[in-house]
Amino acid sequence: MTATGTGRGRGRPAEGDGFTTEAQGVFLDAVAAGAKQAEAAAKAGVSRNVPSRYAKTHAGFAAALADAKAKGRAVRAETMPHSEAHYNHHKCRARECRALATAARTARRAVAGEDTAPAETIPMPDRAAKPPTQAAA
Repeated sequence: MTATGTGRGRGRPAEGDGFTTEAQGVFLDAVAAGAKQAEAAAKAGVSRNVPSRYAKTHAGFAAALADAKAKGRAVRAETMPHSEAHYNHHKCRARECRALATAARTARRAVAGEDTAPAETIPMPDRAAKPPTQAAA
């Protein structure tokens, strides 16, 4: 049975998802500026799934999206403040990031060294005093 046009049809619509050429441009510009894909889709006025689905069927858009993602990653990495996380996760080797990562690592090692030292010895029963049991042959 087919839909009569009065209710919701089955499956996804072939056309009319709102991802026009203008919306694609807005989406790609937002991604290249450093926005996450869900945020960029909201700016373009489409569902967050539409651009990924569109990239699967349109090679030109997929290439443009890959380029925009690379630019967006670079923008986010440049605008992120220097920190230990920036050093560890984004491989930033700026002097500030290295100094912060070294200080944090040194502090963790100092705390770990304090925690691993035993406070006192635990008494163990003397096992050498008892002769070993022999199995009967």
